[in-house]
Amino acid sequence: MKETISTESGKKFRLVVRSAEEAVRIIREKLGENAKVLSVRQVGGEGLKRFVSSPKLEVIAQILDEDGEEALHVENEDQGSNSFSDTKEVLVDGDIKETPDTSKSDESNFSSFLEDQYSGDEKLQLLYRSGFDKSLLNSIQSWSNWSEICKLSLAEVLKEITVGLSDRFRKVQKQATTNQIAILGAPGVGKTTTLCKLLANEVFINKNSPNILKVENGMPNPDDSLKIFCDVIGATLYREENRLPEVSDRHPLFLDFPGLSHSNLDDWIDAGSVLDRLNVKTRILVVNGAYEKEIINKEIHLARNLNATHLVVTHFDEMNNATKLWPLFFDNPLSPLCICNGQNVTGDFSNNVLNQLITKTFPEDLYARTSKYSKTI
Repeated sequence: MKETISTESGKKFRLVVRSAEEAVRIIREKLGENAKVLSVRQVGGEGLKRFVSSPKLEVIAQILDEDGEEALHVENEDQGSNSFSDTKEVLVDGDIKETPDTSKSDESNFSSFLEDQYSGDEKLQLLYRSGFDKSLLNSIQSWSNWSEICKLSLAEVLKEITVGLSDRFRKVQKQATTNQIAILGAPGVGKTTTLCKLLANEVFINKNSPNILKVENGMPNPDDSLKIFCDVIGATLYREENRLPEVSDRHPLFLDFPGLSHSNLDDWIDAGSVLDRLNVKTRILVVNGAYEKEIINKEIHLARNLNATHLVVTHFDEMNNATKLWPLFFDNPLSPLCICNGQNVTGDFSNNVLNQLITKTFPEDLYARTSKYSKTI
């Protein structure tokens, strides 16, 4: 049973969350804009759990007395909702001690990051509280014209950020694909679904007749579902290299690899060796956009060992916002290829990556504030 203890300065809440981004979202949605973070520390599981689960963050937050009753009402309303099912939020009492500054990581110090780095910049603070990625905000803050942009109304600020991000994205080097394309990535990121979307596009849009090579590379790579799909669209699936027909623009070749393990660097190196031997130039890394940014960055780093050339983001429809993706495209040499949504294997993907990113950069509630800020600024 949850208890609420009123103190002189307001009610205090303890949240255990998976990331700083999740903490910001929950605090903003459940406790309101007036909530203040008192301390943050990293916590791990007990016993065997610490070997099979990622560490979490314990956040102590406080709201003003005048908002306490409303926050408690929301808390009780949402006890069975998904928003709180994984985070085990509880209200706490007693003395709340400040967490010792034992780490300078972004996650464990996100509160001081907000208060210190963005102090005096109301627009950046608002963007941060809306769930903006920290590294993207750092980049925006470093723009030569930011000192002028931040003086504008909120609506104009959002417009200028959109223009700035779009201009920078257009400068990202784009590489054309060849007629031999490898689909690579970790298990569970959506490689097979992405492959099916690309095959359907070749057949129904480009009017080509693609072939597919299932590469085992020392690991099981079953083909049951993919074979059925290939039969439906009229593509041919092969499991032996020496039986492949000649590759051409009319008959492109797609190579499907098994999932490459995060913990086994040799998987990635061996895949690169196979691609070198087959002289495959287009090497597409598929990442799950709903994963934490640290996981995506690790996959991109591992993909350097097989000389990946392009990047595909899946599960885009599951993301609250796309701000963490902008730095991925800005800071690595992979050419953005497409964005994938949902499990529909014959569609729901877009080659216009820029437009897709823009549609999920600013949350709707942020747009709703523009009229308010336009009146007060």
